Amino acid sequence: MKHDMSEVSKEAFEQSFDVMKEKLRQRNDADKHPLAIYQPVAFSEEMLQQYEWSPTARIHLRAYKLVKEGLDILYSSNFTDERGITLMAYGFLTENSIIQAFPISSPNILQLCEEILIKNPCFLEGLLLSYALRDFKGGKRSEENSKTDNQVIFCIMNLISFVHKAEPNSSPCEDPFEFDKNYSSWLHVLYYHLASICTISGATELAAEASQNSVKCCPSYYEAKGVLGYTMMLLYASKKFADREDSSHQLLRELLRLDNQQPHKREISKYDSWTAEKLRDTAVKVVKEYLVEAPHCCKTYPNVCYYLAKIYLLQRNMDEFRKYFELGQDAEEKRLPFFKNVDLPLKDKMAPFYQLLANVKLKAICGNRVCYKKVKESDLKSCGQCGMQKYCSKECQKADWKNHKPYCTTTKKSGRP
Repeated sequence: MKHDMSEVSKEAFEQSFDVMKEKLRQRNDADKHPLAIYQPVAFSEEMLQQYEWSPTARIHLRAYKLVKEGLDILYSSNFTDERGITLMAYGFLTENSIIQAFPISSPNILQLCEEILIKNPCFLEGLLLSYALRDFKGGKRSEENSKTDNQVIFCIMNLISFVHKAEPNSSPCEDPFEFDKNYSSWLHVLYYHLASICTISGATELAAEASQNSVKCCPSYYEAKGVLGYTMMLLYASKKFADREDSSHQLLRELLRLDNQQPHKREISKYDSWTAEKLRDTAVKVVKEYLVEAPHCCKTYPNVCYYLAKIYLLQRNMDEFRKYFELGQDAEEKRLPFFKNVDLPLKDKMAPFYQLLANVKLKAICGNRVCYKKVKESDLKSCGQCGMQKYCSKECQKADWKNHKPYCTTTKKSGRP
């Protein structure tokens, strides 16, 4: 569809941006740390079993059972049985947020981890829990919590290095949740956690590299593709507007080598040589892969829809922007009820543009982006699978299938009419 922006009133424009500014002000005043949990979810087997149809709920249930069994072993052994530590580590790797469901005696657990590590420095489960059980002071952004984030980054880097040294040349794993096979089966999750922390710390290029490594270690781990798409989107926007920031933040590059190259070889990021088009195309590719592979009930599904909407907004492709913004809204409604509401600054900043489009009259156009025929609305036929995209002919529908497939698959999974 084409949009006649002259139909948008100045009043609607100003109102939309006033709402956006107020939301951003409230978020800035709250100054919450992105990883701090303010309202812990009281997970239980009974609650999670209510959503047995959901792949996401089944992952949470699996993690819950592992952590619960681990804690039972620790309490029954008076914090002496290392098997409890191992099971807790597996539960954390399966779904890191599940830890919040339990009243955990962190000092006793960490003391046992320390005792075991003194005897066996290769007990990586102990190192893993040392950052899994970290605390955010006050739950807000602060210099102290920034230091904690950096310590977590170094801890994860050390874990990754230990695994590579202990099990070199390991093959990519097929099952993203089979953690008892070997330590190499942890790598995709460790790289994913590293990418997440680096993103929060402002180290975008390092986050992109870590998420790429996560996908390499386990191609079926769709969560990493969501982070990779986000970081590629940020790099694309930065390259497009020539407003690059120092992606290393306060972290020393030589301490953050992800592929064991010498420091002098990593002073320039590999992404510096990428064109804006390559960054954009990579972002679109991995985000669309995520939308096809991830279950619609996944916690981050709406976020990833908004990432793609942002890319199209940067391209001024308002049809695709509107399509994926609405898909993000639909995904929010379909999320499991125990997830907190989506709190994404990116969405709030795009909302005024979406609200403006709601006041714009759409002109008929074929869904095949390379079709420039002048058509009437009555000439267009809807896609038989999703009913959302419209084409002027079967030939155009077939030619556009590669582009339309991710969206078509996603809308079918969401049950969107």
